[in-house]
Amino acid sequence: MGAIVFIGSSMSGSSMDALAAARRLGYTAILVTDRKAFLRRRLVDVQLIYLELMEEGIIRKQLIQLLQSGQNIKAIISFVDPYVSMAARLCNEFYGSVISSEALRLMEDKVATRIALKNLSASCDFEIIPLGESKLSTTKYPVIMKNPVSNGSKDVYLIQDEEQFEIAVKRLTKRVAGEYVLIEDFIDGPQYIIEVVVVDAIPIIVAVIQQEISQDYTFIVTAYDVVTEMDETHYRDLWETVTGILREIGFQHGACHFEMRLSKSGWKLIELNPRISGGAMNRMIEEAFGINLVMETIKIYLGEEPDLIRKKKKSIHTSYITLNGTGILLDIDGVEQAALYPGIVDVQVKSSIGAIMLPPLSMGHRNGYVMAIGEAMEEAKERAENAARLIKFYIEPF
Repeated sequence: MGAIVFIGSSMSGSSMDALAAARRLGYTAILVTDRKAFLRRRLVDVQLIYLELMEEGIIRKQLIQLLQSGQNIKAIISFVDPYVSMAARLCNEFYGSVISSEALRLMEDKVATRIALKNLSASCDFEIIPLGESKLSTTKYPVIMKNPVSNGSKDVYLIQDEEQFEIAVKRLTKRVAGEYVLIEDFIDGPQYIIEVVVVDAIPIIVAVIQQEISQDYTFIVTAYDVVTEMDETHYRDLWETVTGILREIGFQHGACHFEMRLSKSGWKLIELNPRISGGAMNRMIEEAFGINLVMETIKIYLGEEPDLIRKKKKSIHTSYITLNGTGILLDIDGVEQAALYPGIVDVQVKSSIGAIMLPPLSMGHRNGYVMAIGEAMEEAKERAENAARLIKFYIEPF
């Protein structure tokens, strides 16, 4: 039996789905991680390798040791930041694959991405400022301030005025590893995730997912709708925009996802990420279209042809659970009732008893989700929201 090495993983979501997908393909999954939480969690049929440091040189030595021990490794892959381009580079080096590792590396740096795409109509105006800068060269608010290497909406702020600008700079000064932050124009309009696979320079839009966003000081996606039908003109413009961006950065083989807004002046790029979106995304796409996207991405790394043909078309809505209060979680009730509600296909609650509960400041602070299927989007949304209301969190305030 062959093996696939996964560099890094979240505790749930798309990256965990990938471990299961490898086993379904008949491979042993080997997970290399620096997260001690995995040492306390028993993963069925997964070989775990714990490293204190996830540096490329250390991981390369570990791979050589695995090969010398007789492991028949067939591919190296990652579905989590910041290891995607590293894994692609190692897979190319060890197995002669042709994944576009340099383009993936570019996507991991938001500043580099903006600079590379600055001449495209899908780009927005942006500014790179040194940390500690007291004001912008422009006074046009609102703007978006970002950590250049953030993910999951961490360190992304909506800035309405100079006071918010100064507060955000102070926060990022404590968190940003580099010397600069990224300022972007705020783009108005509905926001979408575009899941894309590129095979031999041919882009394939696998799924379009509309996001519901809580837009305050930070941005939190509170719900997703898998789009089953789109206006033909909008879709054609989207495909041309996606194709132009991928061509500009030289992305010819691999998988990625875009976050885009449909503005009055057309499709505008918000983010470009070197992997499938995390959380429930893989499950949503599989429920909607019968495509297990992490499995098909693994096939690309194995040098096989992915199967991206839609086997079905169902409306899927996923409602995420967030809390406004703070305190200690005492109990959770209603999860089983929510799972039994008509049309519910998945319920996940990740918070554990005794955890400190906070209002969401990033996507990682969401407490779970309810996913529903329906004949139409309205039905799927109603089912998910009704089921989510059955789940109760009991908190002891600080």
